[in-house]
Amino acid sequence: MIDKKYYEGYEGEGAVKVWVEEDGKEKGMVIWIGFFDTILDGCFNPDYKKDGIIECYNNLSGFYDGKWKIKYPQVVLEELNEFNEDKVDTNDEEIIKICREIINQLINCISVTAKNGNSVYVEYE
Repeated sequence: MIDKKYYEGYEGEGAVKVWVEEDGKEKGMVIWIGFFDTILDGCFNPDYKKDGIIECYNNLSGFYDGKWKIKYPQVVLEELNEFNEDKVDTNDEEIIKICREIINQLINCISVTAKNGNSVYVEYE
């Protein structure tokens, strides 16, 4: 099942899908690109690590090109844990709150999936 909670109300705008494939089924979420960009802006570090999600974001590659497998979940987890609301372009407390919810869900999903030996995928839609 793909949860679209963080895309509702933004239909027709860009989105990013993050999911796991289990038993031939997709499980994950679709996130409005505005939330996703805010998250990645808040995690941005000019000395980003190779093969992380920030590298993809900075170079408009990886998940922008199609289905992208997170090869190094620990790198992405470290990047997500570095979220700093002072780096984002909004002071809207509701958007920041939602972004933090999404980050927590992503961290949980990536952590559990990596421990189980499965893969997490990301794709810009």
